[in-house]
Amino acid sequence: MALVTKNTLNRIANLENKKLTPKKAKWFGIILAILAAVFAGTINVVGKTLVDPQSTDIESLNPINLALVVGLIAGLFFTPLAKNQTSPRKIDKKTLIFILLLGVSEVAATTTNFFGLAHTSATNASILSNTEFIFAILIAIIIFHERLNKKEYLPLAMILGGAIIIPLGLDLQENNFSLDKIVFGDFLILLAALFYAVDISIARFVSRRAPVTRISQISAFAGVPFALLLILIFQVPFDIQVPHIPSILFMGIFVTGLGYYFFVLALRFLGAIRTILIYSTTTVFGVMFAGVFLGEQITIFDVFALGIVVFGVYLLRNRLAKMEEE
Repeated sequence: MALVTKNTLNRIANLENKKLTPKKAKWFGIILAILAAVFAGTINVVGKTLVDPQSTDIESLNPINLALVVGLIAGLFFTPLAKNQTSPRKIDKKTLIFILLLGVSEVAATTTNFFGLAHTSATNASILSNTEFIFAILIAIIIFHERLNKKEYLPLAMILGGAIIIPLGLDLQENNFSLDKIVFGDFLILLAALFYAVDISIARFVSRRAPVTRISQISAFAGVPFALLLILIFQVPFDIQVPHIPSILFMGIFVTGLGYYFFVLALRFLGAIRTILIYSTTTVFGVMFAGVFLGEQITIFDVFALGIVVFGVYLLRNRLAKMEEE
């Protein structure tokens, strides 16, 4: 079994060195982008079953514990992939500090997202998470002094309307316009999207200065002490049980590990614009999985909001692709 695992990891690590013809590289990139979208689309469904008491037959997990273990597993996953990459000692101090901050930001985003999932549906979470695109662009405008073209106003408004106004409006209407725990959960998902956008901004800086697998390894391990600090501050009991382990392993290896790695490889083989367009189907997979595996009711308004968001991402593809390339 150990040999099989080692051989599998070696094959995965060698994917970025794979030499293909342009046609084969295109199809290989498409497959990788789809797999990345599928894995990313499961995070809210799997997370919901772990943190929401009403969605599981076993005791629910505290989101901080979940973020801690998922980060640790992701770090261990990337360790063999990064063994032949630049040593952490050879990375300059400024870059290393930002990589450590990336880990803290990832834990903040993951924890907030899981807390939100405990109070809202996986369907809403999948749609609301698209605001990450808006926050990332706003950060680029404020910090990196990038300009927004007039042609980009409409797609941004579409994503804003589809990802925020419609889901929040429906929740408010269903709860007699009361800011109860469901709407509170939606706001936590939006806050998590902001943290993920900060993630993207930091990644834009460090990705030019160190290998992706090494960045992923260090940032994953860097988030562990931060999660432990939160556990100590809030006196969170370590309540992970054996039935939780399969889902946690899936999130650490496939969602945080392979999903991210496949996305980066897709950028290389397929190009930024096509990868962004395919990866935007993460929301579609997320909503679909919520309906199939959690039995959540998907309304016509959800489909409408989803359509607006996906079309908005399509219109905004050049801006998003430029950000990913940088």
